[in-house]
This record gives sequence, C-alpha cells and structure tokens, in this order.
Amino acid sequence: MNEAFVCEIDQEAGQRRPCAAPPQGQSETLAMRGLHVAPPASLEAGEVLSLARAGRGRPAVSVARIHLDLARAWQMLIRLQAAEALLIAQRIEGQAGPLPGSVAVAVRGELAAVRAAALVLQDDAGAALAAALSALRLGAATPTAHVALTVCRCVYWRFGDPESFYAVERREPGEQPGRLRAITTMFDLALDAAAEFGQMHFNAARLLADDALDVARRYGAGPAAIDALPACVMAQVLYEEGRVDESEALVAARLPGIRQGGTIEGALRGYGLLARIAANRRQPGQGLLLLAEADALGTKRNWPRLRAASLAQQVEMHVAADRIDQAALCAQRLAVLDGQCGAASSSARFEIARYHVLAQARLALAQAHSKAFAQAHSKAFAQAHSKAFAQAHSEASARTSAAIDLAALRELHSDTVLRRDRYGAVTIALLLVEALLAAGRRDEAVEALVALLKEAASVGLHQTLVDCSERVATLIDGIVRGSIVPAGGVRELLPYAGALMSRRRRGTANAQPGRDTVPDTARSVAAMGLSERERTIVGLMGGGLTNKQIAIRLRIAPETVKSHAKHLYTKLSVKNRTEAVTLASRLGLVRLSGSRVAGD
Repeated sequence: MNEAFVCEIDQEAGQRRPCAAPPQGQSETLAMRGLHVAPPASLEAGEVLSLARAGRGRPAVSVARIHLDLARAWQMLIRLQAAEALLIAQRIEGQAGPLPGSVAVAVRGELAAVRAAALVLQDDAGAALAAALSALRLGAATPTAHVALTVCRCVYWRFGDPESFYAVERREPGEQPGRLRAITTMFDLALDAAAEFGQMHFNAARLLADDALDVARRYGAGPAAIDALPACVMAQVLYEEGRVDESEALVAARLPGIRQGGTIEGALRGYGLLARIAANRRQPGQGLLLLAEADALGTKRNWPRLRAASLAQQVEMHVAADRIDQAALCAQRLAVLDGQCGAASSSARFEIARYHVLAQARLALAQAHSKAFAQAHSKAFAQAHSKAFAQAHSEASARTSAAIDLAALRELHSDTVLRRDRYGAVTIALLLVEALLAAGRRDEAVEALVALLKEAASVGLHQTLVDCSERVATLIDGIVRGSIVPAGGVRELLPYAGALMSRRRRGTANAQPGRDTVPDTARSVAAMGLSERERTIVGLMGGGLTNKQIAIRLRIAPETVKSHAKHLYTKLSVKNRTEAVTLASRLGLVRLSGSRVAGD
C-alpha cells in the first residue's frame, strides 16, 4: 500500500499530504523535482530500466524507489531533521546490496553525502568529515558533491584549520539552483562571513552575511531557522557597531525557528548575543532565562557545546550580579560537562574546555574579591595605608593569583589566536587583564590592556570593550584621564579610549534596572531605509490585515502592496510577513496587540 503513494512535502506548512503515485517511470523525476538532485552520473538509462524490471519480479527494491528515498532524505535535511535523514539512509543501505557495482558505488556516494550533512547538523564534526571525504572519493562529480564540500569547509572552520578551510573547492551554483544547491551556497557564504568575523574583518563579514541572506530570500532556502547563522553574524557586526536594537531584532525574528529546529551555530550565536544584549540593558533576569532555555535546548539536541556556552555565560552574569553561590553551581555543572566530553570531537573538546577555563577564572576572581579582599579591607579599615593593610592586601593578592591559573589563560589566548579566532581571543584578553589586576601585577595588566586597545582601535571593535567589567573600565578611564601612564605612550589611543568610556556612561544612564528600553524609531527606520509607505504597510500587517485588506485601506492595487512588501522584506533581511512584523515590532515600528499575523 505504501508503494502506491509518494509523500509530497508542503514546504510552507511543513506538513505531509498523500497524492496518487505517478507512473513508475516518472517517480524518480518527481522525487528530484524542486531539489535539482539527479540520479548518480554512473547510472545509465539501460541499467535503470533493467533494474526497475527486475524490481517488479523479485523482492529487491528498484533503483527508482531508492532514489525516491534519497530525495526524501534530502528533504529531511532541508528541514534540518538530521535524525530522520539518517534513518532513511540506514534503510537505503540495507536495500542497496543487490545493485550492480557501478550503481552501488554511486548510491553509496550519495548516502555518504546525506550522512555527512546529517552528522554536521548533529554537531559530530569528526564523523561528518569522514563521511564527506568518503562521499567525495565515491562520487566527486555527482550532483550532490557540493554538499560534501560544504560539510568539509564547515568542519575545517570548526577545527580552526584555515588553510584547509580555504583550500576546499567552491562550486558555482548556476543560474537557477535548486533548493539544496541554494542552501549549500548560502552556508558557504555564511561560513566565509563567520570566518571573517572571527578575524575581526567586520566589513567583509557584513558583506558576506548579507549575500548569504540574499540567497536565502531569493530561493526560499528551507525553513525559517536555516539562515540563522548569517543573520546572527550580521547581528554580531551590528552589535559591535553599537546598533543594539537592530542586532536584537535580527536575531529575535529567528529565535522561534532556532527553538524548533535550527543549527547549533545559529543557536550558539543567537542565544549568546541576546543574553549579552540583556546584560547590556541591565536585565540579567531576561538574560538568564534565555541562557537556561539554551541549556535545555542543548540537552534536548545533545549539543554539549551549546550547554557549555550557556553555563559559562550564566557564570558571567551571576558574577556580575554578585550571586557567587549561583555562579559556583553553574561552574560545577560545567566542570562535570567538561569531564564528560571525552567522546566529543576534538573541536568540541577544545571549545568546552575553553568555556570551563573562562568560567573558573571568573568565579575565582569573584570569590577572591568577595571574600579575601573584603576580609582584608575589614581588618585593616581603621589602619588604611598601614603595614597591616599592606600585608593583608598582599596576602589576598597571593591567594587570588594561586586561585586563577594565569598560565592556563595565557595558553588559551594563544591557542585561540592560532585558530584565527581573534574575536574570541578578545574576551580572554579582557579576563586576563582583570586577573593580572587582581593578582597585584598592575603594570602587566596595563601593558596587556594597551595592546588590546591598539588592536581593537585598528579593526573598529568597541561594544565588547564598552561591556567590560568595572575593574577594567576603571583602568581604561585612568589611562584617558592621565592618572595611569603606560610605558611607551598612548597618545594616539586617547580619543578612542575616551569614546569607549563616554559610550559606557551613556549606556549606563539609559539602561537602568527594570527600565524598558524603547528603540529610537527614527534612527532605526533611517538605518533600515524604510519609506513611510513601507512603514505603514508593515504596521497594517502587524494589525493582522491581509494584502487585499491593506490595498482597500490604502486605496491602492493589491499588486502594489505586494511590491512594497517585497521591498521591505529585502530591507529588513527577512523572508515573510511574520518575520517582518516581528522585526518591525522590535524596532518600535509596530506595536503587536496579540492578534495573529494574517497571511498574504
């Protein structure tokens, strides 16, 4: 009975509905339609016909049926359903035994490409690379080889191997690529954007991320969450430019899709950035809720990297709020996770260990400041500047230095730079400055901070430094005011450092605890470039009006409404009206009343 039907997947609703089976000779063509996935190049027409006839006369499944199942596996991957795709691949492997040698090789090559894509979605980088290389060996000329190439690039990027990453062949998508080809093109651009962002080449990252989002818009490449990686890279660039509202809106529009079935890279960047924004606005409760959600998602999807990132950021936020006990609990959970990651890939082990080192250093700093220093100050309060105070301060500094492994922080910073993740190294450098200060090595701390400021000024990094800890900010402010004079002079850095402190003071004044921060609508609209008519239309969309109802309200043709909608989708970097309304509401252009957004 099942063989009498094929499954037609409704890409918009994400549902299946049965339809009558086509004639046997057309089933393979129908299965590949919309994907542009052709049968393996080594499969001759005569072989297909003879095997199909053989399939009718014996239990062995026909080649057409195998390719129909392969198309279903690719559809599962387009919908980011990796486990389902792997199950289909496993079933096909059991069916492909009776096939002739050349045909079996071609089928195994495509199956390897399916497994590679599914495994990289499951964050099993080592197994994904092995499968991708196997797919390329078995069928480097097959129509789906571009998937294996993209998987290789993704894994090399994860491994911090830029030479191999840039050495992988890039294949042009053609004039009218199918959805599968459009997706790999989008991911290739997104990976390039992420690599450039990691090296703090922010303009290049913006350009590449915008191209990736454009591919997703033009070809409708998969579910809403599939373009989360380029959207989050773009949002990170906006955040570093101080455009916090726009950054938040871009990620928030994709968060529902990330929850339902996104990629780990999108989840890592999306949740992490939204939590940073909450901290920036003095809303730690909101940030901790987001991070708890990320932790739960990491557990559900078996993504230890996401759990580690969430726990490390929770430690940071608890420490900032002086909740040392809660920070210690999160650090303990992270230590257990770090101890359990032996079976993870080398890349995952490195990242989890990095989060663990950072969390332990932050906790040790907090504990030292809240206990040892508080005790030292209380004992010597009446004798400030006396020998008793100096001795107590020295003893506390020694305990802090012992608690914080400065050598581990320095080694981590060096390894992160070697992996071409200069942006990730900035966070470690800031923590190292703070650790040196706490250990009483002030001159070394100033030297490290000046080196960081020089690098940050050269690449246009500023929001991460604006968000630095109070102790590091005090050091920067001392340099600006002249009370701290670093060796070698820093006159050329003073305007930049002064601007950082000025922005920090404004941010503190504008983001009081519990205060709702309303975006500057005029500035946001100017940045997005929306016209008055486009603002009106997105506002009516937010009120639940259809295109026809909007046309009647504005006394214009429905086609004119569609044209305006298309333009505002492009300007907002979204794919549909739901995303447009979500983003516009975050920018203050639309006030949602709880009504459902109507369809077109």
